[in-house]
Amino acid sequence: LRCFWQLCLNLMGVSHNTVKLKGKAMDEEKVVFTKALHANFVAAKTIACSLFGEYELGAHLDIKKGDKQIFKFKGGALTGMAFFFHRALSLYAMARKNKRKKGKYMARARRIHKEYTDSLEKKNPNILHYVSILNAELGALEKRKTREESVCKLYNDAIAISARGGYLPDAALAQERFADFLLNEVGNTVEAKYHIEGAIQRYTNWGAIGVVEHLHNKYQ
Repeated sequence: LRCFWQLCLNLMGVSHNTVKLKGKAMDEEKVVFTKALHANFVAAKTIACSLFGEYELGAHLDIKKGDKQIFKFKGGALTGMAFFFHRALSLYAMARKNKRKKGKYMARARRIHKEYTDSLEKKNPNILHYVSILNAELGALEKRKTREESVCKLYNDAIAISARGGYLPDAALAQERFADFLLNEVGNTVEAKYHIEGAIQRYTNWGAIGVVEHLHNKYQ
C-alpha cells in the first residue's frame, strides 16, 4: 500500500515529486521489491505518469512476468483495471505525439482497449467510463473528414459518463485530453481553455493540487 500512499502524496502536492515515488511513504530507489510489491509499484507509477502527463514513461514502464500474473482482466487485482486504463491512455497519447511511431503505439493500445470493450460487452459495470475515454482517444487518432465533430462528441460523452458515475479524476483527465486535442489538433484555443479550466476545477475538487500545479505550469 505504500506505493499508492506515495502516489496520493504526489497527487496532493505534498511531495516535491510527480512521477517518482519518493517521499514520506516510500523511496522507489531503496525498495526491495517482492512480486506483489513490484506490481503495485508499476500500477501506481503508471497512474502518476498518466495524470502528470509523462506519457512516454507510462507507455514504456517495464512489466515483469509476475506483474502480468497479478494484473489479469479476469480474476486479477482490482488495481489492474486502473493500471491497464492508464497504460492504454499513455500509449494513445504517445501515438498522437510521436507520428513516426504512431502505428506501434496504437497497436499496443488497441490490444488493451479491446480487453476493455470485451469486458464491457460481458456486462462489467465498472468500466464504461474507461471505455468511453479510450474510444475518444482512438477517435482522435483516426483520419476522417468528419473527425472533429465525432471526436468532440466522444470526449463530451466520456466526460459526462465519468462525472455521472462519480469518477471525478477520470472526468478531469478526459477533459484535459480533450483540451489537448482542441489545442494541438484543431487549433481552437477558446474551447481548449474552457476544458483546461474545467479539468483544473475537477482536480481541485478531488484534492489533486499537485496535478493542478502541473497544469498551471504547463498552460500558463
